Formats: sequence, C-alpha cells, structure tokens
Amino acid sequence: MEQCELDKEKKYLKNVIDEIDSQILSVNTMIDKLEKEMRDLTHHFSEQYYFLDDEETVTGGDELDDAERTINQTKNKYYRLKKQKLSPYFGKITFEDDKTKKIDNYYIGTFSLTNNGEIPLVCDWRAPVSSMFYDYEIGKAKYIAPMGEIDGKIINKRQFKIKDGKMEYCFDSNLTIQDEILQMELANNANQKMKNIVSTIQREQNTIIRDNSPILFVQGVAGSGKTSIALHRVAYLLYKYRDKYKSKDILIISPNEIFSDYISTVLPSLGEENIQSTSFYNIAKDELVSLTKELQTREDELNELVENPQRLNEVAYKNCFDFCDSLKTYLKTYVNVGFNAHDLTFGDVKIKKEELEDLYNKKYIDKTPAIRVSWIADYIMDKLDMKEHNEDLYNRIKKVLLPMFIQNSLMEIYADFLDKIGMKFSLTDDNKIRNEDIAPILYIKNYILGLMKYKDVKYLVIDEMQDYSPIHYELFNEMFNCDKTVLGDIYQCLEKIIEEKDLDKYAHMLNAEEIIKLNKTYRSTYEIVEFSDKIKNLNSNKVDRHGEDVYVQICENIENEAKYIENLIKNEKNYETIAIICKTQKQAELYYSYISGIEDLNLLNENGEISKIMIMPASVCKGLEFDMVILPNVSSENYKNFLDKNLLYVSCTRALHKLCLTSHSDVSKFIKQNNS
Repeated sequence: MEQCELDKEKKYLKNVIDEIDSQILSVNTMIDKLEKEMRDLTHHFSEQYYFLDDEETVTGGDELDDAERTINQTKNKYYRLKKQKLSPYFGKITFEDDKTKKIDNYYIGTFSLTNNGEIPLVCDWRAPVSSMFYDYEIGKAKYIAPMGEIDGKIINKRQFKIKDGKMEYCFDSNLTIQDEILQMELANNANQKMKNIVSTIQREQNTIIRDNSPILFVQGVAGSGKTSIALHRVAYLLYKYRDKYKSKDILIISPNEIFSDYISTVLPSLGEENIQSTSFYNIAKDELVSLTKELQTREDELNELVENPQRLNEVAYKNCFDFCDSLKTYLKTYVNVGFNAHDLTFGDVKIKKEELEDLYNKKYIDKTPAIRVSWIADYIMDKLDMKEHNEDLYNRIKKVLLPMFIQNSLMEIYADFLDKIGMKFSLTDDNKIRNEDIAPILYIKNYILGLMKYKDVKYLVIDEMQDYSPIHYELFNEMFNCDKTVLGDIYQCLEKIIEEKDLDKYAHMLNAEEIIKLNKTYRSTYEIVEFSDKIKNLNSNKVDRHGEDVYVQICENIENEAKYIENLIKNEKNYETIAIICKTQKQAELYYSYISGIEDLNLLNENGEISKIMIMPASVCKGLEFDMVILPNVSSENYKNFLDKNLLYVSCTRALHKLCLTSHSDVSKFIKQNNS
C-alpha cells in the first residue's frame, strides 16, 4: 500500500477514535445525571412512603424500575464504546452501486458507530452491507437491503488489525478473508474462554450465520468453528429480528457446565446479553425428580464404559433408531394405561366418573394417555366456564387426574419393555439411573403423563448433536416447538457409530430441509490434523498453517512420565493454556497425584472451571481448545477398542499449536496397528 493511502487510513482511524471519545464523554455525563436523578427519586419516595396510597406506591416503584433500567442501558453503551475504542473496525469495502454509480466506503466492525446519529462511520458486522466483506472477492457483488437487492461491484477490500486504538497492520485483499490475516489470528494463543471470530469469519461460516431456514442442521469436522458459528448466528438473529427475539428467548443445550462457562463471554463480546444455557441432564433431573433416583451423568457413563467395555453394544443399541421404533411400538401396542376415574367436584360443578371414563376410553381413545388427560383438563375448564385460560388451575386439574392412572410407574413400564426385547433394566453400582436409560424413561413419561413444554423458548441451539439418540430428538421436538440450529460432528461420536446415512434420518426428524456440511478445519496446525486424522482414517480439509511435529516421548514408567511432563510444562513459556488429557477420570486423578511439581496445575471434572494449566479426563474436553495438549500413556494397553480410539481422536483435536504424547511403547506402531 502506498504511504499516502496508509496516511489516509490512519487519519480515518483518528477521526473514529475522536468520535468515540466524544461519545464516551457524553454518555459518562449522562450516567452522572441519571444517577443523581435516581438518588433524588429514591430520597423523595423514602420520605413520602407512609403518605402514599397503594396506587402511588405502585407508580413510584415503576418509576424507580424505569430509572434503574435506563441507567443500566446507558452504562452498557458506555462499556461498549470503551471496548470499541480498542478496536473500532477490522475491515473495509469500497462498493460501487450499479444503479446510482455512487461509490461508498464501508468500514466493518464488531459494533456500529454513527456521527451525530446520522453518518455511519462503522457498520455492524451483522448489517446487510457487511455480508459482502465475507462473501465476495473484488468484482461483482450484491447485498439485500430493506428496499431490495443492491447490485454492484467491490472496487477494493482492506483488512486491519487495530489493537489498543493503534493500527498494527493494514492489508489490501483480493480474497474473502486474506490468508495472512487468518493465519495470524489462528496462530494466537487460546484464552480460558472462547473468543468471537468476527474478523475472520469464512464464507461458508457466514452463509450459516445468516441463513433464513427455520431449522438448521450442521455437520462439521473438528475445528471447523461449529460452536462459534452457532453463537454468532444467535447474535445475528438478535440483531436482525430484534422485535422477535430477546436474549432471554433463546436457549442453548450444551454438554455440561464446563462448556457453558467456556462459551459464556462470546455473546457479551458481540454486544449482546448472554442467552440461557442448560444441559439435557438438567432437564431430565427436573422432569424425573419424582423417581427419587439420582441420574448418571454422561461423563460418568463414558468413564464406566472405558472400564467396562462389554456394555458398549448395549449402550449403542439403546442409541439407535431400531430401539426408538421398538419403544414406540411397545407403548402403542402393549402398554395398557388403565384409567380408574372417580367423581370430581369443583365448587358447584360436579363431574361424574362415567363422564371422565367416556372421554378417556372412547372420545379421545386414539390419542396418547398424556394428550387424553390434557384434553380432559381442557374439557373440565370449559365446564367451569373459564373464559380465559388459567394455567395454574389447568395444572391443578391435571394433578387431580394423573393419580387415576392404574399403572404410572415409569421404571416398571421401562423394565417391562426391556424384558420384552430381551434386555434387563439395572441401576449403576451407586444406585443411579444409567445415562442411556434417561431419555427412554422420559419418553415413557411424555407418553403417559406429558412433559413440560418450554413455551418461553423461541429459538433453540443444540450443540454436540452426535451425543444424542433418536429418542432425544423425539423429546426435543415435543418440548421445544420453535426454530432450531443443531450442530455436531459424527466423527467425534464416542460410544456409538453414526454413519452418513443416519444424518439424513436425524435431519428428517427435526424437519430440516438440508444438511449443511463444514469440511474444513481451522483450529489445529497442519501437523496436528494430519496426526489426528490417522487415528480415525480421515482426510480433513486443512488450513496451510504449519507448526511443530507431533512429539512422542517413550517413558519407562509413570514416574518418568510425570517428571517429563513437569519439565515440558515448566520449559514452555509461549502458551497461555495447557491441558493434560487422560483417558478417564480415574487416570486423570492418578497422574495428578504424580505430577506434583506444577503449582498451578488443576484437576478438572464436569463441574470445574477451566484454568491455564489443567489435567482432565477426555470425557469433558469436547468443544474446548488449548494451546498445547499432552496425552499420557498412549499405548495399545491403554487405548484398546473403538471407544478408546474415539476418545484419543477427540483429545488430539483439542490442540491448537502443540501436541505431545507420552507412551510406554512405540506410539507410531500403535497408530499404524489401529488403522489396520
């Protein structure tokens, strides 16, 4: 770039930062004013409190709430401007409109910025015009504006790295995202929280983020950015459909608490409030509280299966379509959910048992027991002449009806079903319901008693879709009647095998029009991806970012391994996050007891928090990423079956820059043996 062009860009950056400073000053003054008004208002109501009537008290409370809300909104704007000042924008396109021949410069940033509320200095990355930055090279381009499609051409594209308000570099680019920029961003160290990727979103990722389909189903290889895409899609939906969606309306179902915490800063970094997050385990725990049995977590199940691999076939079968179909057939054909009604009295209204039995056994006979009870409750509401639906009364009526079922023991019904298909129901050694049995029992509950409908959730994100069975997806459809984005990777499935043809069935269950596939991995270096692919005989599409070869250290015993790992970590000064990933929780605890020379080393389980240096089981590492990963005891004795191999693959794909393995035997021989 010529010096005169660079000087122009520096001048523009100064103007933008000057405008941000001016707005920060103005907003700060406004906060002082609003807080003074709040103090005065609070003082006034506290002095007048005993002289106010009920209506004035309510009005005063509303005024205080409004004032507090306004202060919080203004403070949020202040924090956003402070953040924006550090890096106001990362891209620029020069676009000529075919129709008007007008040429405009559009600077693209995480947040928009206008001068006096009129002249756009920076465009939000989610704005329609910004999509061209991600989707087009120099030449013909178009975007969808409120008035329709705008055709034209991109004359120039420029990319920036601005840090702490200073321009570190500025590139002219012919490509969608200049390869040098992407390489530099990918080479950065990982944080303890997931970062946003607005400056390096790729074309295929941008397509998913801005897709208008009600149900999105995405299969993406390890490191393709699935979770980031999902969160950026949420930010985009909150921007585009701000009248339809608020943050509180969107829910993400994530694998565990660690993962929820790991992704918790992405949306706030994009200027949006965090969305709700839960796990299927937490949903099931609330629904099955009446069983008075604790539930096994997925992480505990995986640790158990590693120790007891003969159960793998049983668990895999309970996760397949045949098992789901058999359960449906059993409930429709064999379960006689008898209904022993009795007279009901609600004030002056009396409903005879014969009337209830006629509704259940004749009028509504073609519906599931749960629907029959719901419709009978609606019938009673009509009898009570309830002109408006009263949810509390409706639920109380259902509670009166449910004990009329002759057989409503969920575990007994499930045990009978398993017996009929030649299987046995059993609890874990510590008397918990096994993880693979939770979804089927919930399905039975939904059939007979019904499940809670999450009516307040207007958009659902399901991450790690490969962890769920067909029964899970039947339940998701029942509980969440809303648009969805579903993402995962069948090659990171651990305890079962999901084939490409199964994806079509999952997509069909969710009413997704198509399966979107992400085949390029961005996370790891070329060498790490090459090594990881050999474990599962894959051939991923890789970014040409090279680093160190995967290093293998042969050690005589665990004491030597521990000493080697200690020295490796102590001598590594370039990385922010380091993870020692073991096959099981038990092995993680064992190695933690041996590695005593690292003061900052933390042992992580499914309820912990990510720190800079940690040791963890493979069952909790999915979805996370670290600068350096160390895998102890990689040998044929420790990694024996397909579950072990899957755990090893997922563990290896967590590494961004460096992957080290320790072994009691030749690990290259182990990889070759597994491939054959």
